Amino acid sequence: MQNAAHFLIQAVLSLALYVVLLRFWMQWVRADFRNQLGQFIIAMTNPIVIPLRKILPSIGTIDTATVVLALLIAAIKLTVYVALHGASANLVTILMISIGLVLRYSIYLFIGAILVGIIASWVNPHTYHPVVMVARSISAPLLAPAQRLIPPLAGLDFSPVVVLLLLQASLYLIWEYLAPIPI
Repeated sequence: MQNAAHFLIQAVLSLALYVVLLRFWMQWVRADFRNQLGQFIIAMTNPIVIPLRKILPSIGTIDTATVVLALLIAAIKLTVYVALHGASANLVTILMISIGLVLRYSIYLFIGAILVGIIASWVNPHTYHPVVMVARSISAPLLAPAQRLIPPLAGLDFSPVVVLLLLQASLYLIWEYLAPIPI
């Protein structure tokens, strides 16, 4: 019973973290929020982000309220994990690992966005689906430098492969140095 409860708590916190990170990255890349996915993300996060913005105003283009919310969710996720495993951690450790978790989940989000874009380009390259458009908006800043360096070969764009390899390598570094906990 405890394993099932642990799984459900971690799954809900992971989904919440992904939704908050989607909001942050969609704002960062100025993705279109006027679609079903964008409206869902706004509806799910506004009740917490709007009050936080009164305390934590944005710094330039960085929505600090959303970043702090992501760190809080990661810290709660980590604290639950540590408590259920009978361990303890100090505040600095929780903060450092929470930063690592936010980075790790952001990279998972980027990998997912790139994969959605790749699959959509194979199935129907000119589709307008909210998920595909958001995925392309999020992955475009990552793919653009690689696309400038690696020209298409025989009409095939290999830049996503390079970016995916770099993202995977960065996941290993984060795992090694910031967040060595499997949550």
